[in-house]
Amino acid sequence: MREQIDELLTRYEMGQINRRQLLGALATLFVLTRRSSAAEPAIGNVRQLNHVTIFVENVQKSVDFYQRLFGMPVLTPQPPGINLKAGTSFLGIYPAQGRPTGIDHFCLALDGFNADDTLEKLSSHGLTGSIRRRGDTKELMFTDPDNIRVQLQDVSYTGGVGPLGNRHPN
Repeated sequence: MREQIDELLTRYEMGQINRRQLLGALATLFVLTRRSSAAEPAIGNVRQLNHVTIFVENVQKSVDFYQRLFGMPVLTPQPPGINLKAGTSFLGIYPAQGRPTGIDHFCLALDGFNADDTLEKLSSHGLTGSIRRRGDTKELMFTDPDNIRVQLQDVSYTGGVGPLGNRHPN
């Protein structure tokens, strides 16, 4: 919110908005901030966007593309795909293998994530999901109102190895 206030003040000082517009924008900003922070989230607070997984025709071509443009180092190889580091997040790149190319899903990371409790909370909101085990942790998948796949994981998840050493697309 601090950045938004600074931007409004700069616009005012530059004569881009008048005093009335500044006060109106500040009032709106405070009302919206108060309203959005007042309600307790039904599932939990997202700490970060953990990763996005895409399906591509040629994994190596896509890896080369993202590394050439953005310098994204390999986080974890997960044959037949690979995870590239993107700050505190990662990009999973996997072969489409008959599926449509594009974004398969995105993963949100929550502190203290408990898949079973979260599935119950989703159910109480009329949503269905599925839990699968990945190594020692459980993850939860469900779809949003536009049928976009959403994965939930604990913040500790870093695109590692699944059970018995099997590697899974994220």
